[in-house]
Amino acid sequence: MSEYLSLYRKYRSQTFADLVGQDAASRALQGAIIGGRVAHAYLFSGSRGTGKTSAARLLAKAVNCTGRKTDSAEPCNRCQSCIEMTAGSALDLIEIDAASNRGIDEIRDLREKVNLAPALGPKKIYIIDEAHMLTEPAFNALLKTLEEPPPHVLFVLCTTDAQKIPLTVIGRCQQFVFRRLGEDQIVARLSHIAATEKLKVDAEAMSLIARTAQGSMRDAVGLLDQLVPLAEGPISLEAARSLLGIADPRLLDGLLADVLAGRAAEALEELNRVYAAGAELRQVVRGLMEGSRDRLLAAVSAQDHATARRLSAVLDALLHLDGEVRRHAEPRFLVEATLARLAVELGEIGVGPSPQRGEVASRSEAGGDVSSGSPPKAELTSPPVAAVAATPSPRSGEVSDISGWTVVLEKLNRTVRAAYLDAQPEVSGSTLVLWFRYAFHHNLAQEQSSQLMPLVREWLGDGVKVDYRLREVAPEPSRAAKSASAEDDPFVREVVRRFDGRVTRVKEISE
Repeated sequence: MSEYLSLYRKYRSQTFADLVGQDAASRALQGAIIGGRVAHAYLFSGSRGTGKTSAARLLAKAVNCTGRKTDSAEPCNRCQSCIEMTAGSALDLIEIDAASNRGIDEIRDLREKVNLAPALGPKKIYIIDEAHMLTEPAFNALLKTLEEPPPHVLFVLCTTDAQKIPLTVIGRCQQFVFRRLGEDQIVARLSHIAATEKLKVDAEAMSLIARTAQGSMRDAVGLLDQLVPLAEGPISLEAARSLLGIADPRLLDGLLADVLAGRAAEALEELNRVYAAGAELRQVVRGLMEGSRDRLLAAVSAQDHATARRLSAVLDALLHLDGEVRRHAEPRFLVEATLARLAVELGEIGVGPSPQRGEVASRSEAGGDVSSGSPPKAELTSPPVAAVAATPSPRSGEVSDISGWTVVLEKLNRTVRAAYLDAQPEVSGSTLVLWFRYAFHHNLAQEQSSQLMPLVREWLGDGVKVDYRLREVAPEPSRAAKSASAEDDPFVREVVRRFDGRVTRVKEISE
């Protein structure tokens, strides 16, 4: 029985025409080969699976090919040199894994061997993969050889992290950046491989593989290789999802909608259903990130700044969660805790309109009752900035256009803005009246007036005056009611949210 060869090795590019998605680098290398202007050192950088090592092998094969036409850069793949390089047995092609050969001793050994003449072709090619893993002494030992190598030596350094390559090394190489491949390019290549292997794969399953690979052709071909055992019949989208551990996008949309709407209990139930279906938690988090990004772009396009700020915070939390899931001992608990925390916080401050689960629900503009059988939701305890700006002042009949107050709040930094979140604006002639419910905010806002005035003048003109007024509030009936109102204070909520704390005691002080 012949040894099975994985698809990504079997279908590795053997000509420049097969190199997918790297047209600029391919054209430059072919032009150098045809014109006889091949440099002594190259640096191929880019994310994994984009064709760096394949391009390096193609370059080595082309410069040593004895059957190549003079007006073409494509190797013939029939001469002895090409056959040996394809089989991985060529003596003139030395591949070094810098991740395991990263010390100065290995580089010293390389320096001693570069002076040996090639065995068959005109060039001896050294491909140093993951070159950024070399130690600093190793790079220093390589510098002189890299700058002035023997005429028969060609160096190709491949790396996924070019920032870790010393500038002294980059300056001695010609650098080519290999970019991530597009989904359509990956789908086209996978379709070619599936047709050659006589595999029947649904177009939706192909798109799912291409999206999951995130621009890496090697990862995409490897995922297709995992589906080969299912090839007794057409490989469906559901079969691909089940094998690759990818959740149904509809379930992820429902989960994200629950989180954004502040439905923590429903979000945890939805997460349990997704987890029970066999989805990997990293794929779940990435799906939520994609959904948050799409909604964020929609909010920005609609100039809904309040919703955009909150979606940006959600996306930032998911980005941190994506990095922690891989390292955490209990990733499921971590994901549950993060999503529950986001849902509770968003339920308190409101995130704007979001799709409802199940039946279509409706809500009045004032935050009224929910119809169609959906469970009732708590009223927003901390309205967005735009809602605060649009709240009518206590004296009707004197209010002019106050839409500019939202812009003023947006330009203030967070600390100063917290003092004015409780303010209700009223424009009367050349005076901006700010009404406050609490004396603390009233006093704090006056202390921060120097930062507010320039923005107010931009809005209402240089002659504007700001009048800070404290609204008279009837005394609370009991100490318990006072404690509850203190905890509902917007400034207190902002401090609790930012420092992840809680209110343990409320002490009454005299004004």
